[in-house]
Amino acid sequence: MAQTPEPKRRRAPPAETLTPDAVAAWLRQNPDFLADNPDLLFALTPPDHDKGEGIVDFQRFLVDRQRRELEALKGASRELIAASRTNKATQQAVHKAVLALLAAPTFSRAITVVVEEWAGMLDADVVMMGVEAEPGRDVPGSKTGLTILTPGDVDARLGRMQEVKVISALNPPDPEMFGVAAGLARSVVWLRLSIHETVPPGLLAIGSREEGRFHPRQNTELLRFLASTLAVTIRAWLNLAEPQAQNLR
Repeated sequence: MAQTPEPKRRRAPPAETLTPDAVAAWLRQNPDFLADNPDLLFALTPPDHDKGEGIVDFQRFLVDRQRRELEALKGASRELIAASRTNKATQQAVHKAVLALLAAPTFSRAITVVVEEWAGMLDADVVMMGVEAEPGRDVPGSKTGLTILTPGDVDARLGRMQEVKVISALNPPDPEMFGVAAGLARSVVWLRLSIHETVPPGLLAIGSREEGRFHPRQNTELLRFLASTLAVTIRAWLNLAEPQAQNLR
């Protein structure tokens, strides 16, 4: 059985020098002595509250320090619990959104689910999906809510090689992405849609009218999973593994 290590011991002053002033001076020179020997705290008699000026209330000091440490622990626990609840709610919302997407019987219906139903599922105000295309090019799904972006728009919003960007307060608004709903996107999450190497990059945009609803410190793993699922689903509908796209209804 492992033995509990004994507290560190320091050489005590000679007995003839053990005056109150000498003890006080020695403790000042060894400020961590009581931390290394906490059992001595129970052997000490804390001063009363009414011993006059210049007397430090050691008992009150310890109690106040313990109270501050306890409050800090409680605060950390509350933050952890709140974060856990938020993550659980987000997980449930993402699962619901994924199932609704997978249940869509057609490609156009899948796009409709994203732009019309995902906002309610994700506790957001607006969700848009865009894909880059040359002007005048016919893009599948554009008639059912897919936003057409000009080449380079995705990188302009996210940055090159970036998969996600969170903005607490979007200023100015982005009507090119959100259209007439731009006023509902004051706090946004941009998510890159990597559909296929032969397809221009796309963008999933989630917006809230509440500034700070999304913030750069939040965990975006679940939202990135949502965007990946959407990209894979689109890839399947476009049947990109075959010479020609099919099943576009």
